[in-house]
Amino acid sequence: MMYVIKSKDRVKKFTSHTYSLLKSYEVKDKDINIFVSNEDDLENYCSAFPQCNIHIGDEGIVGIDNFIVDYLDEGQEYIYMNDDVKGIYQLLDNKLEKLNTDMFNYLVKKMFSELRVSKSTYCGLYPVKNWFYMNKQNEITNDLCIIMDGFSALINNKKIKLNNFIVPKEDGTQFVGESTDTEKTIQHFIDKGSVVRLNHFTADIEYYKKEGGYQGRTAQTEKLTAEALMNKYPTYISSVRYKKNGTTSLRLKKISSNI
Repeated sequence: MMYVIKSKDRVKKFTSHTYSLLKSYEVKDKDINIFVSNEDDLENYCSAFPQCNIHIGDEGIVGIDNFIVDYLDEGQEYIYMNDDVKGIYQLLDNKLEKLNTDMFNYLVKKMFSELRVSKSTYCGLYPVKNWFYMNKQNEITNDLCIIMDGFSALINNKKIKLNNFIVPKEDGTQFVGESTDTEKTIQHFIDKGSVVRLNHFTADIEYYKKEGGYQGRTAQTEKLTAEALMNKYPTYISSVRYKKNGTTSLRLKKISSNI
């Protein structure tokens, strides 16, 4: 199985998180593909991970995501991960258990099996590491629902092309926004009529990075980007949710799959 990770200026973080996790599951370096965006990172990651496959692509989250889709063959199966995944968990008896190697391999096979059955190209896990909410969900859903791409399974679909959203800030400057999780989910759903989410599995991921990585988001730019995304996909997004902590999220409409 191919494992695809995007990373920027975070060799130490990748080493302690995603790379360490994959090695604990006996994933071989030759199956790990790291996509970076500049020559400095190419040199640093090649030095730190000489047995992994390091690729240099375009700048930015959207740029590197679209580069990966273009780079891989149509129909290529791969696990896509952020560089800061700390653990993968399963809901068991009203608690979350970290996966051992056998269960990790089962999960990966299960994700692609469900993709083939539903003729979908995008599969993910429950987006919140909370057993109480997970326990209320059906084990598998195919209707429109958010897929967080930090740990996801894909059958490469070259129709999926993400967008940057140029949004004006209050100080008159412009910000290049993106919302890859939401837009990726919507585009895969539009093309295939379904996505797959395994609601009794979840990942522990540092979604709001504190150093390195692809940064620049603020509460204001996140809000503006969410509103721009809603304007682009009004058929699939019902509303923008403004949280008390200043962050923003999007609510997807309840749209049934075609399977």
